[in-house]
Amino acid sequence: MECRVRTERCAVQGVRGERRRTVGLISHPSPRTAYGFTLLELTVVLFILALATALIAPGFRRSFGQLPLRAATRDIAALCRYARTQAINHHGVLEVVLDRQTNTYWLRGPEWIVSRLGGIKQVAAVEDPEQPWQARMQQAHVRSLPAGVTLKSVVLDTGPLREDERGSIAFFPQGSSTGGEVWVLDEKGRGYQIVIDPSIGRVRVLAATTV
Repeated sequence: MECRVRTERCAVQGVRGERRRTVGLISHPSPRTAYGFTLLELTVVLFILALATALIAPGFRRSFGQLPLRAATRDIAALCRYARTQAINHHGVLEVVLDRQTNTYWLRGPEWIVSRLGGIKQVAAVEDPEQPWQARMQQAHVRSLPAGVTLKSVVLDTGPLREDERGSIAFFPQGSSTGGEVWVLDEKGRGYQIVIDPSIGRVRVLAATTV
């Protein structure tokens, strides 16, 4: 009986010894299992990063340089859509005026409609104050194109505008419009074309072709 107990104790001690040795191996890894990078590997990684930067940087600069152009195009298109929506909601006629000489644009309409519109950033003086209040015209959302961006061409239902002219695109309560095409370009000739459909007043933005 005593011999059996000793045998079991030896077995337990043997298991504990194995555990100690295993723990010792885990907590003290041999130098062969250590990880690191060689000088050659670091050189290859740096070369790949430099090559990727050289390939991506020009495209990034082009994209960043077009930000003012894209923002201006989106803003004109958004103002046209806004004019159409408000003309339908208020059962009146609203216009988007485009001035090629000053490279500005704004919203114009009857005073009783424009005065109700929210988010008006700038309101000019009422035009023709002698007219009845139903016919008085007021303008709002007066904005200028950023430096280097111009209204290169504006074609309305009455024909193209000259560089010193001002014209407008009207939006009606039925959702239709007088229609038109607006080319917005930067100094490098890059640009977009805004097309306003006369039948349904739909506003589209396309890549500009040769003007």
